[in-house]
Amino acid sequence: MEAATGTADIAATVAAAGTPAKAFTATGGGSVTVTAPDRANGTVSATTGEGSSFGLSLPGAEDVEGIKAGTGTVVYTDAATATDIAVQPTTNGGARTLLTLKDDKAPTTQRFELHLPVETEAVDNGEGGYDLIRLGDDGKPAVTVGTIDAPWSKDAHGKDIPTRYRLEGNTLVQTVDTQSNTVYPVVADPEFDWGIVTGTLYFNKSETRKAVESGGFLTAAAAMIPGPGAPSAVTIAGWSTVAAIAQRHGKCLKINTWLKPNEYSGGYCR
Repeated sequence: MEAATGTADIAATVAAAGTPAKAFTATGGGSVTVTAPDRANGTVSATTGEGSSFGLSLPGAEDVEGIKAGTGTVVYTDAATATDIAVQPTTNGGARTLLTLKDDKAPTTQRFELHLPVETEAVDNGEGGYDLIRLGDDGKPAVTVGTIDAPWSKDAHGKDIPTRYRLEGNTLVQTVDTQSNTVYPVVADPEFDWGIVTGTLYFNKSETRKAVESGGFLTAAAAMIPGPGAPSAVTIAGWSTVAAIAQRHGKCLKINTWLKPNEYSGGYCR
């Protein structure tokens, strides 16, 4: 398993009550504790020092015990038909959840229930994954506090196998498109980070309208983006222009960490 992912970003772990592996990580956004479940049908959790917690339930159909192996990987052997599951807590405050499809009898669709805090949503980030956003208060835009990376999948020869996500309510569904000539085993990898404020801001339709009408609203919103400093008047004007375009398209404004504006739809855009 670790041959497929490498070990450079696997966090050091300790065993604790109810878990074969717990990692204590320090990130730019603060401390995050990542815990692997003791059973294959349990939940991987990540909790910040402030108490904010995100969980991802494993899709194990069998009540299999997790065994720590290698650098810090927890393996749940035969957790489902012809399928092993593994969890790797990572140094960036998240975890990889690895699925090994051992032969063509393995299910190619897996379901991971997301356990999100109140006022937090998963939204399509347009890159194959999802941003986990904390809704703003007092009319402020939502800010990204976690991510689910775009999925990947490889066969026994390291060849990429097409894979994709969809979201059904709070359930993340991953499908791996194996073929009759696929060389097994196939490894697929949902990965998440939690507690890192990336600075990407999501505006709903009301907030997008405010962005068109008020440069002051955008200047205040910019203070929520860590790192780059106050944007120029030209940058603010550009954001307002994109907001107006998004509004005409029935979409909403989105501004990333590098101050680049874009439009998006669905999820928080309502």
